Amino acid sequence: MKQSKGREFYDKYGIYVILIALVVLLSVITDGFFSWTNFTNILRTTSVYAILACGMTFVMISGCIDLSVGSIVALSGCVSAICMVNGIPMIISVIIGIGIGGLCGLLNGIFISIFRVPFFITTAGMMYAASGTALVITSETPVNYLPESFEIFGARTFGLIPSQAIIAAIFFLICLFLIKQTKFGRYTYAIGSNERTAILSGINVSKYRILIYLLNGLAAGLAGIIVASRLKVGSPIVGSGYEIDAIAAAAIGGVSMAGGEGNIKKTMIGAFIICIIRTGLNILGISSSNQKIIIGAILVIVVAIDMLKSRNAE
Repeated sequence: MKQSKGREFYDKYGIYVILIALVVLLSVITDGFFSWTNFTNILRTTSVYAILACGMTFVMISGCIDLSVGSIVALSGCVSAICMVNGIPMIISVIIGIGIGGLCGLLNGIFISIFRVPFFITTAGMMYAASGTALVITSETPVNYLPESFEIFGARTFGLIPSQAIIAAIFFLICLFLIKQTKFGRYTYAIGSNERTAILSGINVSKYRILIYLLNGLAAGLAGIIVASRLKVGSPIVGSGYEIDAIAAAAIGGVSMAGGEGNIKKTMIGAFIICIIRTGLNILGISSSNQKIIIGAILVIVVAIDMLKSRNAE
């Protein structure tokens, strides 16, 4: 079916128009939104959303979702913090924390691919397991007195750019390369488009689904390090709702909930849109509870539009 010019323009540039419109609108109706300080804060916050959304993009393109990333963020940050306060060098502690995230993702992938446990059940179980583990290993108490050198991951700036924004940009470029230039990326699209056809084409679907979840776990681990560094504490209760923000950013960026379709560049724009909406609501004095309602409504609307587009394309 041939698309109208308006529909074609929206598909290509609509998300950029939405981003610009939000910035203009909030600059007009709020005080202090259009300032370098606020822009820096947006970069800091978006960095976490962007890293999680990049990992989630691979998962969603493959036709699944991951509900556990928020809890993995908390667990990874806590593990790194505990390692540091017990005398393990900072860099080694960071690697261990990211590795814990990767291990959680690996386990998700194994249970989904090898044991055929539905992804919703697997990742929901991991969400509770990771959250519970974080609470147990910290005795439900934040881990303080982290070394000053740890701040480089989330509490410093280089010139005018926050350190975590640089880390997020590097991670985005890695993901962009993987999805555009490697068979890992091509197979991710193929699995999400039609898993049965992918199997008949000789793709080892189980192997690549495990790798997809491994990448997503590593993304959550990295985000956990950044959050712990920014807060200067390993907290077992951070990360709640991050999984929804990651899914929303990817969905707003055009990643189809049905799988097989998505653009990681637009996912990054989706992450900025989520952060800008949250920032604007904060400036307007909207409570966090009402913010959740608004973000939830946006996610439902975006997914509904995606489903309608899929039906019209059939």
